[in-house]
Amino acid sequence: MKKTDVSMLSLGGALFGMQGRTAQEMAFIVMDFISKNIYNIVGGIIILAAAWLAAQAVGKLLHILLVRKKADVTITKFLVDILKFLIMAVAVLITLGNFGITIAPFIAGLGALGFGASVALQGPLSNYASGATLIFTKPFKVGDILEVNGEVGEVEDMTLARTIIRAIDGTKIVIPNKKIIGEIIHNYSECKLLEITVGVTYETDIDQAIKVIKNVVMSEKKIMSKPEPKVGISTFADSAISIYARLWCRQSQYWDLMFDINRKILDEFNNNSITMPYPRRDVRIIGKES
Repeated sequence: MKKTDVSMLSLGGALFGMQGRTAQEMAFIVMDFISKNIYNIVGGIIILAAAWLAAQAVGKLLHILLVRKKADVTITKFLVDILKFLIMAVAVLITLGNFGITIAPFIAGLGALGFGASVALQGPLSNYASGATLIFTKPFKVGDILEVNGEVGEVEDMTLARTIIRAIDGTKIVIPNKKIIGEIIHNYSECKLLEITVGVTYETDIDQAIKVIKNVVMSEKKIMSKPEPKVGISTFADSAISIYARLWCRQSQYWDLMFDINRKILDEFNNNSITMPYPRRDVRIIGKES
């Protein structure tokens, strides 16, 4: 048996047999182990430090290369993180080898530990599996505008475990990836439907009202020409005729555009004497015959 193996066994026996030993004895055993393996310890620290620097440098180079190739942002981040992890994993195994710990039993132990952990951590691990699915199927990417599980916002970051979106009001929303897989995902990065409904009285010249709304809609440069905007009568309510406008725009412009169009429609209705209805009730009083 190697001298290093003996030292490791003595340290391990001391650590697992702490009962009945004083703190001074334990400190002596630890110091003895360090003194006998000082070169291995220093070498291990140097290897890990060099591996960390190498991982950062190689990861940066890979990132630059993928950006030049115009690779997807999410996949780029994923591949860079995987490369860094592999470099550090190799460095750790080399360091353990310097202490006389054979790698094969260590890997077997990790396999058994991984199996047990997979059973105990089925929920968290499913997030990682879901994250890998999202990264490679690419239903969305960083910078896209999403609606999923009732949450709407811009994708700010995406990892194997979770996706972070930033809501319109600035709220940071963290969604576990397993909550996204299997759900209906609305991606508004290309366009978002904007629906506007305006009511007018039954006495209104409907053709004029529709023309006014169309002019307001078509004057907005932020509205997309495809799909083509539609304006027409939608419903006949108790005291109003509802005119419906169906438009498409960028998600980032949605709220500003809706506010602007509603304001302009109101101004044009006032300029053209078009009346919007309000709830009205007719009361008929029947008197007694004298």
